[in-house]
Amino acid sequence: MAALTASARQNFIACVVMLSFTILTVLTRFLIKLTHRQSLNGPDWLCLISTAFFVAYCVLIINFIFNVSIARAFDFNPALGISEISYADELIFTSGISSIKLSILWFYYNIFAVNTRLRIVIKIVGVACITWFLVAIFVLIFQCSPIDAYWEKFALPPYCLESPRVLLGYELTNLFLDVVILCVPVGVVTQLHLQTTKKITVLGIFLLGALVCIASIIRITAIWNPPDILANFNFSFTFVWSTVQLGLAIICSCLPTFGPLLPILTKSFPSIQSWYASLKMRLSNPSGMNKSSKASSSAERPWARIGGGQHNLTSRTWAENEHNNSSEVALEPMPSRRILVSHDIQVS
Repeated sequence: MAALTASARQNFIACVVMLSFTILTVLTRFLIKLTHRQSLNGPDWLCLISTAFFVAYCVLIINFIFNVSIARAFDFNPALGISEISYADELIFTSGISSIKLSILWFYYNIFAVNTRLRIVIKIVGVACITWFLVAIFVLIFQCSPIDAYWEKFALPPYCLESPRVLLGYELTNLFLDVVILCVPVGVVTQLHLQTTKKITVLGIFLLGALVCIASIIRITAIWNPPDILANFNFSFTFVWSTVQLGLAIICSCLPTFGPLLPILTKSFPSIQSWYASLKMRLSNPSGMNKSSKASSSAERPWARIGGGQHNLTSRTWAENEHNNSSEVALEPMPSRRILVSHDIQVS
């Protein structure tokens, strides 16, 4: 068996890695729904449909590399018979990326139900996505005349439109819609009455979709390489970033649904925010902290000011040890005619 070429290896690795992460993320999304007894709704089913398209997309690539291509290559070469795979994957990719756009918009529509103006905006963007899908599918299907000229004539003029020009217009409009969808929740989240750290966290989850836009931009650089756009068209690299783009879109659409996992994750790690606030107070006012520490220590032990000389000596010893940050602290005796109460406080 021949070794994989560089192009085949890149596409195979991209498919395996993105498929693994995507399927794991989607399964987690559905498990969260089931464990919390939440009913599956439109966004969930559209995400599942998009995942099915992604699986079919990757299966075609992997099958071609190992079962169709004798040279174990993935280059746009008519002798390899790759035109049919390219044609089918373009249609599958368009269907998958469109369904995940609608899944995200539907999810926004549900969580921002109280904002009537935003819901109208979401509807308009949704109509734009559906229109883009219909136009893109029509152009991709009929980019050659006759249709089979795409693989019979190697997708070249005068039978076909120039593939780089078609894909450039396709990807630029796709990128524009992704940016619009990315900006939809930003205005609402910034107006929420939340702490700044929580706002940043929520915005960060939504803005992870920017990774999809980055993948789209890189894909454009592979598609459009003037002056000779046909000779410089990087077919293999285009498919690699198409795989990454669709996989990331599905993953990012699932992340906002992982809210129930946050309590589990926060219990596994110390509170960084509390640690930072404490450290900031100590650095900004160390003398004040020492005074407040002593005052709070006395307040927590009211019996420390009552009793005989031995008890007072013990209290002073405890205070000195605390001030010197010593690891050895003297044990305080039970005060006479008093009850010693010990409190265990757990700070989370």
